[in-house]
Amino acid sequence: MMLEKIKLGQSEAIALIATAISTKVFLAYPAIIAGYGGSAAWMIVLLSGLITLFFFSFIAKFLERFPNQSFPEIVENVTGQYFGVLIVIAVLFPWLFDLSLGLRRFSEMIIIVALPETPISIITLTLVFAAGVVAYLGIKTIAGACYLSFPFALGAILLIVLLTYPSWNLDWLFPPLGKGISQILTYGTLCTSDFIELNFLYLLPLIFYSRQIKSIGYKSIVISMLIFLTMVLTYTLTFPSVIGEEPYLPLYKMARSVYLGRFLQRIEAIFVFFWVFSGYLWEAAGIYGFCYVFTNLLKLPDYRPLILPTIIIMCSLAFIPSSLPDTVLIANNVFGEFAFIPFFGIPALLLILAIIRKKGDKAGVKK
Repeated sequence: MMLEKIKLGQSEAIALIATAISTKVFLAYPAIIAGYGGSAAWMIVLLSGLITLFFFSFIAKFLERFPNQSFPEIVENVTGQYFGVLIVIAVLFPWLFDLSLGLRRFSEMIIIVALPETPISIITLTLVFAAGVVAYLGIKTIAGACYLSFPFALGAILLIVLLTYPSWNLDWLFPPLGKGISQILTYGTLCTSDFIELNFLYLLPLIFYSRQIKSIGYKSIVISMLIFLTMVLTYTLTFPSVIGEEPYLPLYKMARSVYLGRFLQRIEAIFVFFWVFSGYLWEAAGIYGFCYVFTNLLKLPDYRPLILPTIIIMCSLAFIPSSLPDTVLIANNVFGEFAFIPFFGIPALLLILAIIRKKGDKAGVKK
C-alpha cells in the first residue's frame, strides 16, 4: 500500500484526533448534554471521558498484539476472511453515516449563522468536495492543518468562555445532581459515543508509530474531555438548563450573548471561520479514513479512486433527514446513543478472541 509508509508524529496525531472529537462543541453538543443532565451536565461529560479511557485500554492492548498490520488484516487474522469482511463493514458504514450527518449539520450551521439565502445543496456540495480535495492530498496534509489550526480554534473557544464570564450564575449548577444519578450514569455511558473518532487509532494503525499509540490515545481523550467539560460547564453557568436545551448551536448563542460595548458587537462573526474550518477538517479526515480502510479491505493499490464515490454517497445520506430537527434527532438520540457499541465493543471482542485463539504477539510492541 502506498500510504503504509506515512507516519504521523505524536503532536500531529493528537491534534488530528482531538480536532475530530472536539469539533462537536461547535454543533449541538452542549445543549444535548444539558438536556440529558440538567444542572449536572458536566458530570456526564466527566463520566463519559473516564469510561472512554477505560475502553481505550482495551483498544491499546488490542493494537499491541498486532503491530504493523492494518485493521482488515487484523480482523481477518482473528476471525477468518468472511467474518472479517462483515466486521470491517460493520464499523465502516456507521462511520460513513456519522460523517454524512455531520456534513448536514455543518451545512445547516453555515446557513443559520452566515448564508441564510444560499440553498443548502450548494453549501453541502461545496463543503464535501473541498473536504474530498484535502482527503486526496493525504493524511499528512490533514494532520498538518489540524496541528496548525487547533491552537487557534481552541483559543477562540476559550475566548468565548472568558467573555461570557459576566453572565455566569452559580445558581444554575443547582441542584447538584441535576436530573438524578440514574440519568448521569446512563448518559455518562451512552455519551462515550462522542469520543468515537478514536477509531482512527485502530482503523488506521499503520499511519501512527506503534510505540506512541497509547500516549496519543490517552492524551487525545484527556484534551477532548477537558474541552467538552469546559464548554458544558460554561454553558450551564450561562444559561439555565431548561433554556439551555433549546438551541441547535449553543456555542453560537453564547457568542451572541457577549456584549463589549456599542462599537463592538456581533463578535460571533469572528469565530465562524474557526467553526467551519474545524468541521471541514473533520470531514476530510473522515473521508480519508473511510477510503483508506475500504482500500485495505478490497486490497486495492490506492485509496484516491474511492473518494468521489464516497462523497457522492455522503451527500445522498446527508439529505435523508427532512430537516435540521430530524438531523439532530437522528444524530444524537438514535445514532449517537448507541454508536459506542460497535466502535468500542468490536476491538474489545476481537482482543478476547485473539487471546482465546492465541493470535497476535503476546509480548506487545517492543519498538
